[in-house]
Amino acid sequence: MHSTYNRQSEEELIFFLKEGNQEAFVSIYNMYWDRLYLAAYNLLENLEEAEECVQNVFISIWQRREKLELTHSLYTYLAVAIKYQCLTVMAQNKRRRENLESSFAEINYTESFTPDQALISKEILQKLSCSINMLPPQCQQVYRMQAEEGLSIRAIAEQLQISNNTVKMHLKNANKRLRNDLLTLLPLLISYFVEKY
Repeated sequence: MHSTYNRQSEEELIFFLKEGNQEAFVSIYNMYWDRLYLAAYNLLENLEEAEECVQNVFISIWQRREKLELTHSLYTYLAVAIKYQCLTVMAQNKRRRENLESSFAEINYTESFTPDQALISKEILQKLSCSINMLPPQCQQVYRMQAEEGLSIRAIAEQLQISNNTVKMHLKNANKRLRNDLLTLLPLLISYFVEKY
């Protein structure tokens, strides 16, 4: 039955989708997910955010299926939806960065650190550096090339002569590892801010 829906035209799939047919929805999902994910990633350059945007678009499509009215092709509709999802995420990220910068701007950097604060700050940096150094060699190299040199995925892939997907995999693994390691630093971070403020 699934293969039958795969052979349907776009108009027929939309018709069945509006009727609430889950197999038609799955066929549409499988048909367009890769292209939408690539479009989202090209805008966001973040694997998890790109995947979340695609999922949100498909969730919205399913929830609004009965009222779905298309003036262009389904892919055009989905591509526009992905673009707006990504722009929303980019705006949210920009606001977060601005809020963070504003918060740091309010800190009086002329005040000196106490010995305890300096020790905690040094320990945090050492632990982060250690976490990066503990990454597998190529994973570490890819991470440093993006984080420290600001290179794009394509540039990293060309320099290391590996595929873009391999670069993405290394970045995903590195970010996951470092994110988990950061959780162990929470007590230090709390101590730092309690001491400082």
